[in-house]
Amino acid sequence: MSKYENFAGIPSLPVELDFDPVREPAKRVNAHGDVQIIPGVFNIVNPLTDTVMTTSKSKHHPVNYAVGYNSFLAGVEASGLDTSDIECKFNISPDGKSYTCDIILKRFNYEKVVGEPVYMRFRLTDSHDMTFVRDFLCGLWRLWCTNGCSSIAENLRAREKHTRFSDPEKLGAIVADYPARLEAEAELYPLMMGTTVSHDQAIDFLERNVASYRNNVGKVQINKKALEECNRVWGMYRNMGDTGYRLYNTLTHIGTHVDGRDGTNITLKQARMEQKVQEVVRLPEFKQLVGLPLAA
Repeated sequence: MSKYENFAGIPSLPVELDFDPVREPAKRVNAHGDVQIIPGVFNIVNPLTDTVMTTSKSKHHPVNYAVGYNSFLAGVEASGLDTSDIECKFNISPDGKSYTCDIILKRFNYEKVVGEPVYMRFRLTDSHDMTFVRDFLCGLWRLWCTNGCSSIAENLRAREKHTRFSDPEKLGAIVADYPARLEAEAELYPLMMGTTVSHDQAIDFLERNVASYRNNVGKVQINKKALEECNRVWGMYRNMGDTGYRLYNTLTHIGTHVDGRDGTNITLKQARMEQKVQEVVRLPEFKQLVGLPLAA
């Protein structure tokens, strides 16, 4: 299910993700041709495909994805959220190493606040190869450009280490508050729409916060290809005028629409890019530039 499909209720976990990872001692062949166990190192195997997903140290004990996913389903059910009209998409890495699941709840539309169709969206992530921890994040989803809108003010996520993630009753109580908290988030959008941000200001901000990186000796370098992409995406949103909302949508577009060469782990790349954008829109510099109160 690599594209959005319509459902009357959140679907079950895909069968290819429903397995118990096998943890086996890692082995090697020495110079004499003898097989030896590598102390403290283990292979994490997908029993459905009989492939090694990752090699890890002794502290890594992955469990079936169904544990976290079913806990999430139970929490949403306990919350009472209306899931009768949703769209859902799974992105699954080769051999089930990791996955992301995006769930759009179309019964929760914030169009009256924003001025265009904007829905509630959940993103779930989990992995057996330690690319990211078990996590779910709630946010807004802009229909017209299929952007996952990174949260500016509200922290609507739960991670594996939070005991509430595995307690449906506690999770349900938290999720039940999400519609109101998302409306508060949506109310910030008109402020950005009314704030002028020029092309030069936007590109300068994107160059420093998205298209820059530090090399091996700590020197800041500019990724010219990434900067060109930022400029291209900014141009795509010209109908929004030179506004803070245009810069915000440029960022969320970059975090949502990810591609790569053959063999690229798109699931991992997108999760990392969206996380980076989430960090950028929380910066005081960003909030000041787009006309938001720093306390937001």
